[in-house]
Amino acid sequence: MNNPHEPRRVLVIQTAFLGDIVLTIPLIRALRKYRPEMELLFLTTPVGKSLLDGQHIVDKIIVYDKKGADKGPGALAKKIKEIRGHNIDTVISPHRSLRSGTVALLSGAKRRIGYALPHLVPFYNVRLKRHRDMHEIDRILALLKPFALRLSEDDRYPSLKTRNTARSKGVIGIAPGSTWGTKRWTEDGYAGLIRRLVKSGSSTVLIGSSSDRMVAGRIKSMAGVQTEDMTGTTDVVGLAELLSGLELLVTNDNGAMQVAQAVNTPIVAIFGPTVPGQGFAPIRPNTIVIENAGLYCRPCSAHGPMECPEGHFLCMKALTPDAVFEAVEGMRG
Repeated sequence: MNNPHEPRRVLVIQTAFLGDIVLTIPLIRALRKYRPEMELLFLTTPVGKSLLDGQHIVDKIIVYDKKGADKGPGALAKKIKEIRGHNIDTVISPHRSLRSGTVALLSGAKRRIGYALPHLVPFYNVRLKRHRDMHEIDRILALLKPFALRLSEDDRYPSLKTRNTARSKGVIGIAPGSTWGTKRWTEDGYAGLIRRLVKSGSSTVLIGSSSDRMVAGRIKSMAGVQTEDMTGTTDVVGLAELLSGLELLVTNDNGAMQVAQAVNTPIVAIFGPTVPGQGFAPIRPNTIVIENAGLYCRPCSAHGPMECPEGHFLCMKALTPDAVFEAVEGMRG
């Protein structure tokens, strides 16, 4: 890169949830692929570091443990000082928080690329429109417009490499958790689905973080059939390895869903308070979305509240185990 005005040291900021980190992977891979001469740094959470550590797509990962060791204004100031020591010339931030904006502003970078949203105007000097009618991956990739890259369709797909080389036919993953209460399909629904799957000859495995253990335990008890419970037993790298070995994953709109599409595992995704049109459904062809389409109150919020605002929870309660089972069978061919 001979042009002195071209970026030489670029920092990408993404310190949101696991799913958001996965959806930022296409941007990172595109920079690595089309601008290999640049030094690429990534500011992310401890989970994000674990996920990308072995992928070899960035030159340096800077950990910002905002809920732990780096919590508080003093720790933030120290982290900003660390970032300034890397002599960053360009920042790209798909994360729309004020804290990430502050990091970008004080990073020392002359060019700071972010969204043209009112609350972010003070932080970025290259501002791009965030289109509500685009998929989140495309909204993130739009931040690369100043780089004039010619992206292919394959560049849109999140991709994580794992050690698995084959899938276990007949093993169906079940990911019943979510940070947001209304994003969880009913425990009765999952229990009924597991019974149908086991009766049809499949094996099932419950997947999730340690916070999903109680939900998974109740589902396993209600199902009353043999199912493996691996909730809380893997870190994020282990989660990717586990998902990459499944024949298929049935999941709520959650982080496991995004990791599954990154390892190209077929997905039956259950959407309740959120809708694919908001831009967070998997984009790979090997995905089926199950939803109560046309329900007057959907979507009820950007994330899905903890409790149904209408009190009926029809977006999830109307979805039957039979309907999800048929989707699974259809996906399996």
